[in-house]
Amino acid sequence: MDAILQVLQFALLLGAFVAVLEAWLHYHFTFHDRAWFVPGGVLGTVTLALGAALLVSGPSVDWARLLSLAAGAAAAEALVALFFRHVVRGRHALPYMLLAPALLGLAALIAYPMFFEVYLAFHDLKLTTIMAWSRTGELPFVGLKHFRKVFVSSPLSEVTFWQLLLRTIGWTAINVFCHVAGGFVMALLLNSVTRLKGLYRTLLIVPWAMPQVVAVLAMRGEFHSQYGFVNVMLAKLVAWLPFLKAVGVGPVQWLGQHPFLTCTVINVWLGVPFMAVVILGGLQSISRHYYDAASIDGASVLQQFRMITLPLIKPVLAPAVTLGTVWTFNNINVIYLVTGQAGGTEDADILVSALYKAAFAFYRYSYSAAFALIVFLMLFAFSMLWLRYTKGSESAYE
Repeated sequence: MDAILQVLQFALLLGAFVAVLEAWLHYHFTFHDRAWFVPGGVLGTVTLALGAALLVSGPSVDWARLLSLAAGAAAAEALVALFFRHVVRGRHALPYMLLAPALLGLAALIAYPMFFEVYLAFHDLKLTTIMAWSRTGELPFVGLKHFRKVFVSSPLSEVTFWQLLLRTIGWTAINVFCHVAGGFVMALLLNSVTRLKGLYRTLLIVPWAMPQVVAVLAMRGEFHSQYGFVNVMLAKLVAWLPFLKAVGVGPVQWLGQHPFLTCTVINVWLGVPFMAVVILGGLQSISRHYYDAASIDGASVLQQFRMITLPLIKPVLAPAVTLGTVWTFNNINVIYLVTGQAGGTEDADILVSALYKAAFAFYRYSYSAAFALIVFLMLFAFSMLWLRYTKGSESAYE
């Protein structure tokens, strides 16, 4: 019962907040041309800010902070009111009022954690400072110390940052290449099928559509040393062709001896269906007239693929490869579930799994925040360069 009441209280609080936000926007869109618009807005915003601060602070009131809050709210509202009066001037009120709650919610869910992560990266939060931070709310400022430590010290006990970076690049390159190549083959095959297309597409999308935890754990079982499908089939193959045993073919300890290879195979199996569906959609958008004209001109199948399919599929493929690269680079799920990253082997770790360990196994919070920002900047730079190089944001006909 208490849980239900808490949920209702949260819902009422959220509804009240949305109502106040919509009333504030309505005032700025409707009364922007009135003489009392700016002073009225400043007075109302300061009153709301002080009321919210008093409600949060309770009986202990810091009047100095309240005065600084009032001054900041007044200055911000004056600027906003002038912007609404001279720039917005009441235009597009309905779409902005409809979008405002969602945009504010996204800002609270994304912008605040991002700013807090930047704050942590330049300060020092760890086990020895967390108690003082919980009492005072202040952390020692260390500048770029943690950013430097990311490159010169190991986030784990055995693997350095540069080894993790090389392994992550290899992990990403192998997976994305296999996703695109396998997806292209599957898409070309499905695009040529005339009967039971719906059934084949459904079967293709099953590994990607099912919850990733279920899919990964199911595939992990197939690599079991005794009862897994892979080792059972290898044992049968060696029994059928005994000479293979002389060249090293046979059951192996996949999770113990080859954890990185096991994770890669499982991730390839998971990622091919998504890329196949994306590429299939792009293939079906290409008109058959191009291929008919090329056939009349005597172009071979390979020439048609190189001169027609690849250029026209590029606007679909370039963003898909960018997304696939970012997802694969940050894919901790497969490695965590296959190897048990709470304290498992480091032989399969990539940057994000090492980041997870540094934060939640070694409690290096500020170091992990700097680590995460470096990973974000690397991915952002790659995405911008890749889209510029492939011109993935342009139409095929530009």
